[in-house]
Amino acid sequence: MATSKIAYGDEFISATLPERTQILKSPSPFPPLDNPGQAIRDALYSPIAHEPISKLIGPNSRVTIAFDDPVIPQVPMKKPDFREMAITILLEELEKAGVKRSNIKLICANALHRKFTNGELSTILGSKITLGFGPSHLYCHDAEDKDNLVLTGETERGFEVEVNKAVMESDQLFYVNITSLPFHGGWKSIVVGLSSYRSIRQHHRPFRGASGKSVMDAKRSSFQKLIWEMGAVVEKELAKNGRCIFTIESVLNTAQPQELISVFAGNISDVHEKTLELLYRQQVISLSKQTDVAIYGIPNQSYYANLSKINPILVRNQALSYAFGLYHNRPLIREGGIAIFVNPCLVEFNEMNHPSYVEFFNRVLPKTQDPYDIWDFYAEDFAHRPEYVHKYRYAYGFHGVHPLILWGQGAFPLRHLGRVFLAGAKDFEAAKRVGFEPFKTLDEAITEAESSLGKDCSITYHPAPPAFITSIGV
Repeated sequence: MATSKIAYGDEFISATLPERTQILKSPSPFPPLDNPGQAIRDALYSPIAHEPISKLIGPNSRVTIAFDDPVIPQVPMKKPDFREMAITILLEELEKAGVKRSNIKLICANALHRKFTNGELSTILGSKITLGFGPSHLYCHDAEDKDNLVLTGETERGFEVEVNKAVMESDQLFYVNITSLPFHGGWKSIVVGLSSYRSIRQHHRPFRGASGKSVMDAKRSSFQKLIWEMGAVVEKELAKNGRCIFTIESVLNTAQPQELISVFAGNISDVHEKTLELLYRQQVISLSKQTDVAIYGIPNQSYYANLSKINPILVRNQALSYAFGLYHNRPLIREGGIAIFVNPCLVEFNEMNHPSYVEFFNRVLPKTQDPYDIWDFYAEDFAHRPEYVHKYRYAYGFHGVHPLILWGQGAFPLRHLGRVFLAGAKDFEAAKRVGFEPFKTLDEAITEAESSLGKDCSITYHPAPPAFITSIGV
């Protein structure tokens, strides 16, 4: 028997796994940059497929610096945060060019995530930046502020592209990105991070015909293809006025906490190609075949619980969307196999940050768990309900439709898997309500998996953190 430590909410538990269990190991972390500041400057001075800063701006330029919100990364990177380093250096370059502080805006690209207080933003930007700008020059994007949104057009397939006006009206837009997974960065930063429900509803919804290509597999993902089509609409509109977004992307390693290993800057598509190539080398491991059963520990340190508190819907999303979704080509688990997730799944909610989650859990899920019906019957109501719009705009709540988006992301995994277990569940009814078969212990869950699939079924343990990606040939 093999003993492993498995993430379990706020702690790790020691578990004895069957001897035949394949225990995956994350790739060794690439060495961190010796001089991150110099790496950032080098990237800015020699941008990829883009004019350098000195040719983009002048003393009268209106400049916007947008940046990823504190949701990313799942676990805070080693301090200082890349966003703080990059924006500090960007501001120095703008000052050299004579740009007035009054002509600079910093926008947190939080999309339909909640807005963040100045104190919360200081955790990623540092106090010098957050104290150096007033509320009209440092703020969170508002996906419901109709006066500050602009419809830039539609893709050839008819998908509307609506973004923050700053994207189109700034003389130069810079974007500072934390790329901790292949899902992040590129055009997603703009056409999702700085977009609206009107746009986001088109791709953040469950699709009945989804083929299961993981969003972590950027070369094959239908989601990523659509995002790039939407980005092309923005790019074309900006080009009419001789403008081009300047992105600055970081790549982090698999150390804990993660460290900066590279910086790329310049044109979005060209930069992201470089980012992905390095990220794949750092994060992807190759396996020869799928497994019958996979075990995943689910920590309470979750993307949408950062600076807040996890809840059962976020546990489900962390399990089905992120843990299960860490693959290229084919899922780690074969079709009809069993996923065993490990988390207590306590019924706790931060009602300020996740207001619509409470109603969704208590009123909608007892009626139906079908992700397609839930979207069809409830999405527009939750998205436009005045109290949820108000809480999103003014009271640090996730957008009303957010829990429905996360629920829909579990559609393919549930269709692909034969059964989904939750080991270590503290509240069996709560676990069942979010779609798990609950078990008191991991041993009980493994015993049931063996009873269902046979004593000789293959078992794989995919540990996290850190996050890494499996690749199984098609």
